[in-house]
Amino acid sequence: MLDLKSKLLITIGAVFLVSFGVLTYIDYQNTRSQIVEGLMNEARSIRGMMAATRRVYRHEFMTSGIPLNDKTVGLLPAHALSRISDEFRRTVTSGLTFNNVSDRPRNPKLMADAIELEAIQYFRRNADIDERMVPFSANGKSFYHFSAPIWTTKDCLLCHGKREDAPPSIREQYDTAYDYNLGELRGILSIKLPAEELERRAIKQVWDSSLSYLFGFIFTFLAVFLLLKQTLLVRITRLTKAAAELAAGNYSARLVSKGSDEIAQVSSAFNAMAEAIEMRTEDLEESEQRTRAIVEAAGDGILLIDSEGTIRDFNPAAGRIFGFSSKTIIGKPLSLLLPNEISLSHREGLKQLFSSTDELNLNQERIEVTGQHRDGALFPVALIMTPVQIHEEQLYLAMVQDISIRKQTELAVQQKQEFLQSVIDGVIDPIMVIRSDYQIIMMNQAARKNLPDDTLTDKRYCCYEVSHGRDTPCSGDDHPCPLQQVMATAEPVTLIHEHQCNSTESRLFELDASPYWESNGHLTGIIEISKDITERLNTERQLRDNEARLRHQAHHDALTGLPNRVLFHDRLDHAMRKAHRTNTKVAVLFLDLDRFKNINDGLGHDVGDGMLKEVANRLQKAIRGDDTVARLGGDEFVIILEELSDPSSIASVATKCLNTLSKKMVIKGIELFPTVSIGISLFPDDELSVDGLMKCADAAMYRAKDAGRNTFQFYTSDMNEQTIRLLLLEGSLRHALEDEQLQLYYQPKFDLSNRKLIGMEALIRWHHPEKGLISPADFIPLAEDTGMIVSIGDWVIKTACQQLNRWKKTEFKNLHIAVNISARHFNPTLLKTIARELTANHLPPALLELEITESVLMDSAEAAIETLTQIRNMGISLAIDDFGTGYSSLSYLKRFPITSLKIDRSFVEDVIEDSNDAAIVSSIVALAKNMDLLVTAEGVETEEQLAFIKKLGCDYGQGFLLGRPVPVAEFERLYLRKRPNYLLPEKNIISLH
Repeated sequence: MLDLKSKLLITIGAVFLVSFGVLTYIDYQNTRSQIVEGLMNEARSIRGMMAATRRVYRHEFMTSGIPLNDKTVGLLPAHALSRISDEFRRTVTSGLTFNNVSDRPRNPKLMADAIELEAIQYFRRNADIDERMVPFSANGKSFYHFSAPIWTTKDCLLCHGKREDAPPSIREQYDTAYDYNLGELRGILSIKLPAEELERRAIKQVWDSSLSYLFGFIFTFLAVFLLLKQTLLVRITRLTKAAAELAAGNYSARLVSKGSDEIAQVSSAFNAMAEAIEMRTEDLEESEQRTRAIVEAAGDGILLIDSEGTIRDFNPAAGRIFGFSSKTIIGKPLSLLLPNEISLSHREGLKQLFSSTDELNLNQERIEVTGQHRDGALFPVALIMTPVQIHEEQLYLAMVQDISIRKQTELAVQQKQEFLQSVIDGVIDPIMVIRSDYQIIMMNQAARKNLPDDTLTDKRYCCYEVSHGRDTPCSGDDHPCPLQQVMATAEPVTLIHEHQCNSTESRLFELDASPYWESNGHLTGIIEISKDITERLNTERQLRDNEARLRHQAHHDALTGLPNRVLFHDRLDHAMRKAHRTNTKVAVLFLDLDRFKNINDGLGHDVGDGMLKEVANRLQKAIRGDDTVARLGGDEFVIILEELSDPSSIASVATKCLNTLSKKMVIKGIELFPTVSIGISLFPDDELSVDGLMKCADAAMYRAKDAGRNTFQFYTSDMNEQTIRLLLLEGSLRHALEDEQLQLYYQPKFDLSNRKLIGMEALIRWHHPEKGLISPADFIPLAEDTGMIVSIGDWVIKTACQQLNRWKKTEFKNLHIAVNISARHFNPTLLKTIARELTANHLPPALLELEITESVLMDSAEAAIETLTQIRNMGISLAIDDFGTGYSSLSYLKRFPITSLKIDRSFVEDVIEDSNDAAIVSSIVALAKNMDLLVTAEGVETEEQLAFIKKLGCDYGQGFLLGRPVPVAEFERLYLRKRPNYLLPEKNIISLH
């Protein structure tokens, strides 16, 4: 083994040798580079000399006027330089050569060799490089080749340009080196430098410097060694000696540490270590005492047992557990404390306990055994036995713990867990407690139903196996993993999953996942509750569908599918706002089918509904896709035309609608040719509000109807006058009943067979305080539209019945009064009104007759039959007024419990002049007779008309010829006082009116 001194000498020597070699190599490389650079400079000098020589020769030759011939051709630059190169090679012994060479020279002597050809190609590829120096070998010798390009100049082209341009002597003597171009590479300057001289000079120079390095290194080596010996080796020897003393047990050994270097620091560290060891020894003694104190004070029992099972040591805690003192138990067998565990012979039972301890490595695992108290009581004990070696003797350290209380606690916890399990098993929704590794550590009965059929009771399942029947955790947007989200955010999440495990049916579940925290505050998993929401979602989907359907129904017409009034108003408002922003116009076309009521009444509602559907389809096809067609109700349609820059196009749209609708329709096999009246209003020209624009279009539509129907009218300002008049009239009509402005007039009705007055018709008149007498033709339609006709009708019945009551003590006591019933008044409340007034005035029902038009009866024939029957059963007479102007179905007519027909005045008026009217009247009379009905002719104004209807067999007559409608006082004056017995002599008929 080498000592530290020898190792240090070898190390220092190796370092110096390596340093000497590195410096020598670096010096050699630097010297060689300097020599190469010198050679480069020499080559550049030769290059400059040759370039100058070539220019001088070329200039002198070309400008001297010397003729070019066989004798003077040697004066050319190439020839001259070649001769200079040859002379230089003969006079210089260093081996350096130079020349101008080319890959296509005139002079074969100037043909480039392989090295030079490669240099020529190099400069052709790298035209921006003007010199190059590379090493090469030839004939076993090493050279450096310096080369520089020679480019073609204008002077060169005098001889090397076009062959025909060259001097005759050159053309005759040389066949090559023509057709050069300006700037083209013509050849190179080639200088070859032998490398032997370079190496020789480099080695000599390095050898000279190496001797200097060697002597310097030797002196340095000796100085360094002596310094290290004094400053390091002597001090390390002292440190080694002190360490040996410390190892021998001399803890007082110390070193003198001077200075601040590493050896001094190590000496200080050694002194500190010696002091620490000395203190550690003292501490160990104290520690042994403390350890004994800890063992004595330990809460767990500690026993030291030998391989024979004898108790060697026994701490107080063990004494408290088993009820023995250390004095009484030490030296006793372990079987005294663990009788059940060592139930065999003492040695065999002990061997079994020790062997199980070795197998289970119970220094980390506990076993539960049964201990015995001094009083004989048995109790559970947790035992840890660890084998230990003390002075090469095999002993066992036993730690015991009384776990009676823990066992009781575990039993209580188990009972609580069973209670908790029974509680969550009672929850109908699946509940699972899932660890962060996806394993289910607890579940209720509902979740357990989703386990696979081959479930093992002791197998741990992952959540995705139970809920989805898959082998990998949930992931992706369709099945995000609730466990991953809760573990990432520590916040509850709610997700929707599709579960399919035991059943082939897929069910949607709402997963509520909450964090599962351990008692130490660590997040270890989730508590997941699954709710089957399949039926709920289906119900919600149905509700949304129903809501969408109801929303559509709320905004669309049920019959045609067109937007209804609500949606129409919304779209019109939107169109008007848009037009205001874009400075365009909006047109509203109000369409009302002409005589649609006749189609409904005559052909039935099925045909009418079919016609409305076809009208809706045709209107939709007649307009642009951005415009709107809506049905307001009944036979009223509206069209919104948006973004109109030229209002003239509205007329073409209206004309298109008229033409489209007037074409033949076939509804349920019936050919129809409907017409329509159209009113047009413009925004913002006519009105600025939705309601105002609609009122303008409505007024224009009525003007179109007045103009003959099947046409269109634009709204004009004068149309408002009629609207305003009707509005004012409506306001006055509402006060007419309260202010007693209404009055009944009575028109007599005569029996034409005996000229006897049989009754009268009550006709309403309005005496306005400012406007005077207002015609029923003006205010009755208004009352119908506003609904006031019901209260007016009740007033008429009440007033007529009161008048009959007043006439009960006069000659008029057997006369009946006919009252007209409007369509809106013909409802079930009418019966109560009639019964109330008849009772209040103590009148027999036969004195009251109700006149009802055909249209009222045909609007709802079945309901009308029921109401008419109830009225007829009360004993009240029923008459169909204006018969022949509407459409009556004979099948319904014979079912109506009516007593008479009243021929409309329009037929009686022209009965003498118009054979058609005469035929109609004759047919009506014949029909009534065949159906056992009485017939009354209205509007009799001439003797000819009276004679005609009497001849046909009419029962009763009314008209101006027989008597005008007059107030009650005038009626009494004319017919009560002056006409006893109410006889009407034929010769005096005319004088009555």
